[in-house]
Amino acid sequence: MVSMSEIRGLNAWIRALTDQDMPTINSVVREICQLSESDECRADDLTKIILRDANLTSKVLKIANSVHYNRSFTPIRTVSRGIVQLGFDNLKNITLATSLIDSFLKGKPKALLIQSLAKSFHAAVQAKALVPYLTGEHKEQVFIAALLRNIGELALLSTGREAAEHFATERNQNPENESVIAQKYLGVDINQINRGLIKEWSLGDLVRESSEENFRPTAMARAVNMGNELSKYIHKGMNSPEMERIYQQIAQLCDISPAAAKVQVAQMAEEASVVAKSYGVEVLLQALPDANLLTDEEEKAPIERTDYEFQQHLNQIHKVMFEGGDISKIMQLSVIALHEGSAIPRVTLSMLDYKAKSLDIRYVAGKDTNVWRQTVRIELDKLHKGELLHEFLRVQQAIWYQPSQGVKPIGALEVLTLDGDMMLAPLRIEKRLIAIVYADGAGQKLTARQFEDFQLIANQLNLMLKVNAAQATPIGKT
Repeated sequence: MVSMSEIRGLNAWIRALTDQDMPTINSVVREICQLSESDECRADDLTKIILRDANLTSKVLKIANSVHYNRSFTPIRTVSRGIVQLGFDNLKNITLATSLIDSFLKGKPKALLIQSLAKSFHAAVQAKALVPYLTGEHKEQVFIAALLRNIGELALLSTGREAAEHFATERNQNPENESVIAQKYLGVDINQINRGLIKEWSLGDLVRESSEENFRPTAMARAVNMGNELSKYIHKGMNSPEMERIYQQIAQLCDISPAAAKVQVAQMAEEASVVAKSYGVEVLLQALPDANLLTDEEEKAPIERTDYEFQQHLNQIHKVMFEGGDISKIMQLSVIALHEGSAIPRVTLSMLDYKAKSLDIRYVAGKDTNVWRQTVRIELDKLHKGELLHEFLRVQQAIWYQPSQGVKPIGALEVLTLDGDMMLAPLRIEKRLIAIVYADGAGQKLTARQFEDFQLIANQLNLMLKVNAAQATPIGKT
């Protein structure tokens, strides 16, 4: 193997990465990227690539069944069904992203690699959020392009080579000096390594365009690079000069106000955690920006409440619904509406994982709820008859549990709260339970008005799921 001191310059690093450090992934990625939708047999070839690896098959199907891709929530149990329901390009992108992420995180990934991959995830979600204002049909292309925009850095860090780690450590402290720092440790600009690997692995035109210096980039490439810039500076705080500059750029690209751009950035910071869970990379959650910690203290100061906060949040949810917004965004806005609009201390929305027989916490709002996404997993086959969650699953109706009205065994829900009021509501498509909305008073009592708001949000979500399932049902299927 080439010694550390000899690896300097573009050609040396590309050879080291593709021939020495990751020849297996080099081969798999090439196979996936060479598939073309223009030839009908490509779908069969993609299916064969996925089915060769049982672990990859399982992960691809899990992502395909997530709220981000499967609007109908009709279970996708085979790869061929996934191609029919989601389309060739979507499943190809899922497979590509999953293969690369698994390769990078194999073994015990170091903190620097986790941080870098978390930034890529955050960049991808932020970039994708800019696309509905441009061309909605290309959302997934932008997502995958932003995720792979810094593929060279991810590949370097996955090797554990000292030069790569020294570069990333110093660059993270001074991102504005990235080029100089790269020359110091790598002997080449990191963007050249990115471009070299993008070309070597044929990762696609949009990824390539985004990585190049272009005076007139397309709107999609601008979105990719804006997400990339945002992920570099968001740790400095939502009100930092660097972020204020980015809000201005987003406002110009999306034709919205800088204030609206700032709200969107905060929402997408939360969405990044949801997407990471969908991809099964919970290890990234600790490194993703926590939306609850991004704003300055003065923004968190309590405000004088009126009777209109909840209605304002409800109006926003309706607006997104009527505009055909993502289900995921509506779910996120819904938990925020209950927390901020109805002043319920803690709210979560958990998806049912039927294969694993567990509750998977996805959307959260309120103090310390972000950690629940990382640490809480409720196994449904271990529930005891008579405990609160078991009884809720049996009747599947909204309940307001008040200890003052008579104590029942809390059981598995003790992991969330030990005392105080709790509320639970089912989300269903037809008769199939797909998710649960949970809220609690953080040890305090809740009110009848809050229970009304809670049921209203649950009813709105159930209506949205019903409409989306009908719209997403494949033609000819009854």
